Amino acid sequence: MIEIVDHTMETPQNNYDALVLALGLAVTAPNEDKSKEVTAVAELIASQMEPLEIARAKRQVEKKLEESQT
Repeated sequence: MIEIVDHTMETPQNNYDALVLALGLAVTAPNEDKSKEVTAVAELIASQMEPLEIARAKRQVEKKLEESQT
């Protein structure tokens, strides 16, 4: 399993951090059901955010994913 979620991370303090965490969990979920569950949470969080913030969060998760593969 690819590790892109920082398990030492404290409880998210804002929607941006929560979205980054949720997206990371969705990508690394152990099965499709868990991934869908976390994706629903990510969509709920994203619905309260600006498109630019969402794009930035996605880029951050993608960067962590790329770094973990090297």
